[in-house]
Amino acid sequence: MRRPLAPLVLAFLLGIVAARLLQLPALVWFLAGLTAAGLALLGAVYRQLRVAGIFLLLLFFSLGAGRFGVESSLLPPHHIDRLPEELLDQPLPIEGVVASPSDPLAGGVGEIESEGGRIRVLLDLRTMWVAGREIKVTGRARLTLLHPEIVPAYGERIRGQFKLRRPRGYSNPGGFDYPLYLRSQGVTLEGWAGEGDPIERRGTGEGSRLLAWAYTLRDRMIRAVNGLLPPDQASLLVAVTLGERLGIPRPTTEAFAGSGTYHILAISGLNVSILAGALFFLLKAGRVPLRLSALLSMGLITFYAALAGGSPSVVRAAVMADVYLLGLVLDREADSLNTLALSAIGLLLWQPLFLFDVGFQLTFIATGAILVAVDRVPCASLPAPWRWVATPVILSVAAFLGTAPILAVTFYRISPVGILANLPIVPLSGLLTGAGMLFAVLATVIPQSIGWLATLMGWQIDLLVGLAGWFARLPLASITIFPPSVPMVVCYYLALGAWIAAAWRWWFRWMALGAAVALAIMVSVRALPIFQKGQLRMTVLDVGQGDGIVLELPGKRTIVIDGGGLFDDRFDIGEQVVVPFLLSRWIGHVDLVVLTHPHPDHLNGLQAVLRRFPVNEVWDSGQRAAIPTYLWFEETLRWRRIPHKILHDGYRTAEFAPVQIAVLHPSNSMLHGSPRGHFSDVNSNSLVLTVRYGKMTLLLPGDIEQEAEARLLEQGADLEAQVLKVPHHGGRTSSSEPFLASVRPKIAVVSAGYRNRFRHPHQETLDRYRATAVDLYRTDRDGAVTVTSDGNRVEVATMRGSRW
Repeated sequence: MRRPLAPLVLAFLLGIVAARLLQLPALVWFLAGLTAAGLALLGAVYRQLRVAGIFLLLLFFSLGAGRFGVESSLLPPHHIDRLPEELLDQPLPIEGVVASPSDPLAGGVGEIESEGGRIRVLLDLRTMWVAGREIKVTGRARLTLLHPEIVPAYGERIRGQFKLRRPRGYSNPGGFDYPLYLRSQGVTLEGWAGEGDPIERRGTGEGSRLLAWAYTLRDRMIRAVNGLLPPDQASLLVAVTLGERLGIPRPTTEAFAGSGTYHILAISGLNVSILAGALFFLLKAGRVPLRLSALLSMGLITFYAALAGGSPSVVRAAVMADVYLLGLVLDREADSLNTLALSAIGLLLWQPLFLFDVGFQLTFIATGAILVAVDRVPCASLPAPWRWVATPVILSVAAFLGTAPILAVTFYRISPVGILANLPIVPLSGLLTGAGMLFAVLATVIPQSIGWLATLMGWQIDLLVGLAGWFARLPLASITIFPPSVPMVVCYYLALGAWIAAAWRWWFRWMALGAAVALAIMVSVRALPIFQKGQLRMTVLDVGQGDGIVLELPGKRTIVIDGGGLFDDRFDIGEQVVVPFLLSRWIGHVDLVVLTHPHPDHLNGLQAVLRRFPVNEVWDSGQRAAIPTYLWFEETLRWRRIPHKILHDGYRTAEFAPVQIAVLHPSNSMLHGSPRGHFSDVNSNSLVLTVRYGKMTLLLPGDIEQEAEARLLEQGADLEAQVLKVPHHGGRTSSSEPFLASVRPKIAVVSAGYRNRFRHPHQETLDRYRATAVDLYRTDRDGAVTVTSDGNRVEVATMRGSRW
């Protein structure tokens, strides 16, 4: 075969996927691989090459599965991944060596951020103290320091007391798997040191001298560029040359994202290939022998990967370039697809979890699509002027078609305008990469003599940003799209591949047609209401410390009740959690938004819902709040002319029939004067809803506290419900015994943040629920909790394992 590695790598990565899904012991895969190897060898001996090829594929499938299966077994006995969970309940003194002055996982730098005064470092742990006992450990932690007195440098040994935990993220359908991403980068724990907590320097120089020099040079280059260019221009130049993306203005990132050229802002194969090509050309021009030129280029590219911060995308690109150059050193004719396959299998052998990283997927799929286009489309036969025009267009189309499903699954949008936008922006960014590296070097060495070059660089950066912004403003530049399912993605690639292969075999055309028809059928079944089951589905989202509930009603109607949110704007829960969930459920329209009360942990996430979706109607209890988010909320409703109802007890509606919704609380006379202050008054005046479907009732009481529960009991409200959303996140001032006796729930769901500062749900509250023998679910432990009912039977599923 001309390209034997391509099918073998495909089998290898399918094995990784199978191992993650099936969770079989590694010994099973080892025995399967041994059997496949023996049968492949036997087939080769008897010249049954097709049979031998099939078993060779099974061998690589077993190798991929086995490599994934032994990942945890490769950890040493004293690795931090083996620490018991109860040891992490209290802050622990730890000591370790700084593995990176900046955090490439977050795009930060090794200096104090302007917002929040935080720095993040990766620490290779060496020692921790538990109950006064010193324990030697290994493993990597991602640590956040708040207003530290020192800024740790690479290779320094530091000691301090940190609150540690296993990475959590937000566990929701369609959400980003943050713990898996960190684990693929070798990070097992994350931790925080509070403001004023002492961090001690215990020594220096424990890392690689080469890396220490690279990081020191990188820091000097970044400072030099920042000293010669305005902040907006400097941040972009540093991003495309040295991999430091902190400080890029939001309008700039939105322009590149909207134009389908966001990949320009991350150092990837494009940047590395440009530098590798430039280095190789200069060395050859200097009459350096071919093999020596390739060898020197490999060394310089590897050093550049360290200089650019060592992020995963840079390492992937450097590995791909080094594999190609190694072929030249060994005097082997390098086939591009074989080189790509060899790079992939090398990275996956090192860390099989890379396969689930979207950056890895986009890098290899885009590169593979471009290589296939170069191989299959006869651009070389065109006349020179037409060839120069057609080739970049074909390559841009190939990259778009290859990556479209991955972009849809991960980012819920595609940018068709990127096909055109990449034509001028990619060459311009390539020029900026080469010229920018030269500028950064000169800025470090002779900053006073290159003012003219700084002006030229500024013009080029402004031109690049201006082009991205112009393309982003074109109609349909960025299209929100529902994420395809795995079978849809398989049918898409099968149809695309069969269509490309139809030039050799006529039956590939029928395969392409069949796959396209199957894809169309699956999309229709998923999107059209006529195919929906007559079920009510309630999902209590994992929004951390807050509430976010999505009701999906028969007839493909949707109600969003609260949207979660933080008490500051460091992280947009709505944009990062609620909106992705709605899109993952193929919801493009919200019939009703309900704000139970205007506290940030219920309100802030609704901003993104109102921005991103058509909304028919909004309900709330009429409590106003003098905070920017609520003022924005009111202004948005007026500007978009969304009907806004202020409701009180006694309101009922059958507009969502067969589902009936009733408001039980608050009364016209609001509660006030709580001994716990105004904050508790706002909680106790939350909207309380009952949702009835057939014989099943949901009770959604917002954050009511004991005063509101007492009023509901005094008024004789019909509180009985099979499913209860636990009020006020399980706080001790809610869920009183008389209230629970009146509700008599069979299922209760607590929405609370993992290890939240309020200690919700409180132990007293949990004891009251246990006394009622209710099935209790918690988003801080179970992730998102989904309750589904046909009006008679109720089913419950959680993100972290299903329970029925």
